[in-house]
Amino acid sequence: MRKSFLKRLGLNLLQHLLAVGILTAAAWLLLNSYMAVNSINGTVVYRIFPVDTEQEFEESEIYHDLFRNAVSDITQLVVIKGQLETDGVFDPQKKIDVTEYAGKIGADQGCAVSVVYELDDIIKWGKYGVEYTNRIMSMSEFIAYFGNCIYPENFILDEHGQLVFDGFHRVEDMEEEAAEEMENGWEEESENAEEKKPSGKSEEELALLEEKLNECTSEQLEDLVFSYIVAADLNDVKLSREDDGSMSVYIPMLNCRYHTVDKEKQLTNYVNNWVDYIRLQNNVVATIDSLTISYQRYQVCNAAYGEDSSNIKYMVRMMTDNGMVTYTNRSELKEEGEDFVTEAFSEYRRYLIYYPDSLVFMGNTIINEEELDGYISVYDYAYPDTTHIWVGVDANYSIAGDAFYTANALYQKIVPNISRIIFLIGFLALLWLGIGIYLTVTAGAAADENGQRTWYLNRFDRLWTEAVLLLGAAMCYGAYRGYQIIVEIAANAGADVEILGIQFTRAYRYGAFALFGIYISISANLLWYSLVRRIKAGNLWRDSFLCLVCRSLINSVKFIFRHKNSVISMLLPYNVFLFSNLAGIVLAYSLREQIMYTVLILIVMVTADGIVGVLMFRRNAEQVEIVEGINRIRDGEVDFKLDTESLHGASRELADAVNNIGEGIRKAVRTSMKDEQMKTDLITNVSHDIKTPLTSIINYVDLLKRLKIQEEPARGYIEILDNKAQRLKQLTDDLVEASKISSGNIELEREKLNLTELMNQGIGEFSEKLEECRLQIVFEEDDVPAYIYADSRRMWRVVENLFNNICKYALEGTRIYIDLLKEEGQVEISVKNISRQQMNIRPEELTERFIRGDSSRTTEGSGLGLSIAKSLVQVQGGNLEILLDGDLFKVKITFPEYTTAQTPV
Repeated sequence: MRKSFLKRLGLNLLQHLLAVGILTAAAWLLLNSYMAVNSINGTVVYRIFPVDTEQEFEESEIYHDLFRNAVSDITQLVVIKGQLETDGVFDPQKKIDVTEYAGKIGADQGCAVSVVYELDDIIKWGKYGVEYTNRIMSMSEFIAYFGNCIYPENFILDEHGQLVFDGFHRVEDMEEEAAEEMENGWEEESENAEEKKPSGKSEEELALLEEKLNECTSEQLEDLVFSYIVAADLNDVKLSREDDGSMSVYIPMLNCRYHTVDKEKQLTNYVNNWVDYIRLQNNVVATIDSLTISYQRYQVCNAAYGEDSSNIKYMVRMMTDNGMVTYTNRSELKEEGEDFVTEAFSEYRRYLIYYPDSLVFMGNTIINEEELDGYISVYDYAYPDTTHIWVGVDANYSIAGDAFYTANALYQKIVPNISRIIFLIGFLALLWLGIGIYLTVTAGAAADENGQRTWYLNRFDRLWTEAVLLLGAAMCYGAYRGYQIIVEIAANAGADVEILGIQFTRAYRYGAFALFGIYISISANLLWYSLVRRIKAGNLWRDSFLCLVCRSLINSVKFIFRHKNSVISMLLPYNVFLFSNLAGIVLAYSLREQIMYTVLILIVMVTADGIVGVLMFRRNAEQVEIVEGINRIRDGEVDFKLDTESLHGASRELADAVNNIGEGIRKAVRTSMKDEQMKTDLITNVSHDIKTPLTSIINYVDLLKRLKIQEEPARGYIEILDNKAQRLKQLTDDLVEASKISSGNIELEREKLNLTELMNQGIGEFSEKLEECRLQIVFEEDDVPAYIYADSRRMWRVVENLFNNICKYALEGTRIYIDLLKEEGQVEISVKNISRQQMNIRPEELTERFIRGDSSRTTEGSGLGLSIAKSLVQVQGGNLEILLDGDLFKVKITFPEYTTAQTPV
């Protein structure tokens, strides 16, 4: 069967290389189709997809994202400029009201007081960091820290008549507030002025409150005040119970690094209770944190969106209490009117213009009015309705270095290569698919000896189909894990990534893709082509484990039906035996508390099991006897008969069958021996009958030769008659001798014989004939004596046959090697020569009768020489073996070495 193995192997290798090329190209596409753009928010990695290759940069998602970020940054920058600048210049001495500022950013919790710091002090404070000092007080010290609060004016009675703390109020403070109200024109009629008390409570209420206060202990009043403070959501105040059972209050108090504009350093000088202090402290910290971040953002944004550092241009105008304020990075337009500014920004390829007060929105960017409102609404306190916004992008990207310039340059560099790589991947994929289709069509195909197409399976295809499916599932899982790895590598194309302890640098990334391609290609080919070969050969079901199970079940059922008698005689009783044992065990367990019944059941079970065991032993012993009888008959005791009287059941039937087989063998042996004897007698009788006329022919030919006839062609005819007569005489002698040997009618005169001397004699006798055939004898052990116990005349016939065989069939101009070996009481002599013709025959066939090495029979010979030689050697206790190795012909003769014990007495 001829297979195109090398061709398919080459195509498979080419297909794997194509898979590597496809995945490597895909790796380039994934690892180089991203762009890392540095912006004020950090480095942003953008992926360019194949669908983006038909778009201009201004239409890409990358451009839209950059524009969105820029608009968001500008809206934030304008707010920060309003916080940090005065007349468009950063003002470090700008006064910051912390409570007002905290209210703008949504951090104020309703603080009643405030402090004012200079801007540079707050920023420096933020750089150094905010620090606290933990103050530890008892509850009484905590309540009294800002003065005694136990005044009737600070308490009220609830609807249940219970005393409740109502806040920190002092009579002096209330009188001052009332005086301020009167100064502002809020005084009542003079007749009602006397009724108005500073506390807002009547004399009866005050009297009742004083009575309630007198009924309470100082601890109860402190609990009421402390409960009020804790209810104000002052999360920084912590309580701890000491070892003596007393309560301690832990308060983190701010370390004020800088003075206020009033030259006060401690916040406690501005408040008269803990609630206001904690809220004021939180407002100061929130202001420090917010303005520190704003200052850092201000430095970054101001540099990124400066007039000479950005391709994005903006202008924001708004009317404030201090007049019209303009923020822009186009200083030449700062004093121009709105129509001129609008016309200038409309010249940009991408722009947006927004007037919230007149609901005017113009532009050709992806940002719509709703999205822009979303950016502004975050800072609604800083953007009045009079705000006007202009934003545009210089599409010439004349300023190098900003995000738009970098992104555009990378985009123009990457996009053209993507199309080329996609084309290359498609081309390689088509080649891979084409080779796959060809290999699929030719999978499993081969040509037989007649050139007809046939199907073959390899060793892998002989695996169970289920095993291949499991292997396929494992390979699919491996492919899934590999896919996860390359996806993670592709997702982190802009940075190094560590997977499974391996740091994937750029070279490792390409290697991972290439290995994944080889794995996918080999896995797909291994499974797919095996499936195709199985389907073509019709072995998909036959080579499955399920098919094996089904066939086994079917064969078992058929076997049972074929052996119904065995089922009745063996299988059913055995199952009844098992069921009886199981029933006995269950019954014994159920009656385990009734000892007598349990013992009785166990005795019955043991007795029954013993009987079954004895029967099984007897059956097995009888089968062993039958097997021994079969072996004796096989070894030649054809007269042996089994004693069937001692056997039982199926064993007796089997023994009868064995005895009948022995009788048949005896008949066959007698017939065979009779036929062989008839053949031998036929050959012997015919040979003797041929000898008489053959002797006359030879004598008459000899008489003709003595007449010395020289005329042609008579002289040639006489030579031919002589040669053919001699050849026929030799054949007749060989037949007679072969018959004698096979029939055992040969007489041997064995004696001590030097085999080395006999081989030397043969070399001498055939020297002339060997020279005519240009054959050279190599016998290095020609002087080493090798004694055997054999018939010299018969051994000479063996040697003569060997040398005749050499002269007839050895290749001219070669050497004949004769080796002698004496080892472990054995004498071995081997003769090796190179055959003249190709030996298309098995070695054992050469020693059969009428078999010649020359299958065309163009040389003289009867085909009995080696057969006679082997028979003569064997009958004298030796062994003759022929070995073939290509054209090397080797005859090996082995005899036991002569010993004195072999000499006849």
